[in-house]
Amino acid sequence: MALSVLSQASAFNPGSELWIVPDLEKSQWTARLDWYLNFQLCKASRHVSPSIPNYLQEVLSETELPKVQFAVKTSHPLMIASEELLPNKWVVIVPWQDNLGPWIAQVFEVWHKLKEPSLRLFLPPGQSAGKVQQEWQVHHSFQDFTVVLD
Repeated sequence: MALSVLSQASAFNPGSELWIVPDLEKSQWTARLDWYLNFQLCKASRHVSPSIPNYLQEVLSETELPKVQFAVKTSHPLMIASEELLPNKWVVIVPWQDNLGPWIAQVFEVWHKLKEPSLRLFLPPGQSAGKVQQEWQVHHSFQDFTVVLD
């Protein structure tokens, strides 16, 4: 099989276990999916990591104990279990940095670590199925997945 392109009308139909989307702010598809996911994507994008209060920082400094960092890296993919809300198992946001090569590399890494489930990519704006296919071939010869154009 080869890479196939889904129409907008069938984008949310069953057929793939893993759906990968760009950031919420950069894709109309991600915003639409967020509604079905009870706005979990929106909530995650606004999450602020807790900070250590000043008095505790002073205690740590005085006792020469190491400071613990709780910062969440926003450049890492975010996975949401969506089996109860959508016709798939997972939705993963892979941050879009305006470069298809690194984005596909991250997509491939997520897909591979999940034991290569059936895959649907909701492409970032301005990207084509042909470009995705070229970038994917750098990582793997398997191309039996679907794409949805923005």
